Amino acid sequence: MKYRIKNSILSQIKESYATGDKNILNDIEIDCSEGINLVSFSNIAIEAFNSIDYTIIQDYPHSTCLQESIIKFWDKYTNTKLDYNNITLYDGSIGALFLINKLFIENGDKVLGLSPQFPEYGADVFMCGGIFNTYKLNPKNNYKFIVDEFLDLINDDLKLIYIDNPNNPTGQIINLDDIKKIVDLAYTKNIVVLIDEAYGDYMNPKNSAINLIYKYENLVVSKTFSKAYGLAGLRGGYSIQNKNLTNIMNNVHTPYEMGSITRYISSKVIFDYEFLLKMQNSNKKIKEKLIKNYKNLSISETGQTTSIMLVTHKNKDIDLQKEFSKLKISVISCSSFNSLNKNSIRFRLPSSIYLNRLIEAFSIIDDID
Repeated sequence: MKYRIKNSILSQIKESYATGDKNILNDIEIDCSEGINLVSFSNIAIEAFNSIDYTIIQDYPHSTCLQESIIKFWDKYTNTKLDYNNITLYDGSIGALFLINKLFIENGDKVLGLSPQFPEYGADVFMCGGIFNTYKLNPKNNYKFIVDEFLDLINDDLKLIYIDNPNNPTGQIINLDDIKKIVDLAYTKNIVVLIDEAYGDYMNPKNSAINLIYKYENLVVSKTFSKAYGLAGLRGGYSIQNKNLTNIMNNVHTPYEMGSITRYISSKVIFDYEFLLKMQNSNKKIKEKLIKNYKNLSISETGQTTSIMLVTHKNKDIDLQKEFSKLKISVISCSSFNSLNKNSIRFRLPSSIYLNRLIEAFSIIDDID
């Protein structure tokens, strides 16, 4: 049988680091690969899990406990006034990215993003029939985001703008003032801006684009509990947007996203801000030791408190993922990231107990010409 699949899907070969190279994971002792938090659990998450009333799984998930907690959290840490109609729940925040694409993109529609950034989003733009243009972070500027250069690329032809903040894979944090400039210009051109804050809990909540929701109708901010909170297996995420946009999104959103157990645990753990600060401080201490002037290795512009960073070897023939695996350290190859190659890796920080091993590993690989 010949399947009559959409040409926009049939013509694409999807590459994703999420699948990983299973052969390279053999005999690994230090996991620095996927963007999850393997360092620690929040005690509140453990307490919430142990206190679950398992009768909640008998019915479809109707609970609004998480929405209530989201409203209280952002009111406490940013004085952002939200209500239920600003919030949409998903099975992981990637659901928000796919839903926005489904809602807006028709064949030939143009979307502007960064390069490199989370590759799954750009792949989905193509699958929807869209055209994904990018602002390339320049290695000569250490991959630093320069807002004025990005603003120059915003034109009337665009339908969506996508920015991950902090950026994946560099881990750099884009200042909220720069995000505001982008959203403001996009608003004058009727362009919706999607800010993906999957790693956003590694930065101060005052830098979250959620602080701008009250002002802009063209802004969607996605969040997840999979990264800093360490709940990737629960698949919990949400988005914040204008109430009118929420109503439209509900037309294409599935009715029972995010299960009852995930809603319950997430509603408790979201308030453990002390846990997030602990993780941020741990990352900062490790980065202070690892980020220095190397002979062959370079580390991109990155946020001090974020859990990831981009590491590149000068020699483009070096498979950097394999070099780390030889030292029993798993990392993510950047070969699937637009504008990057196998000589770059995304490095996720592990526990500080491995710091000496990491320093040694970086030194050994830096000596490879």
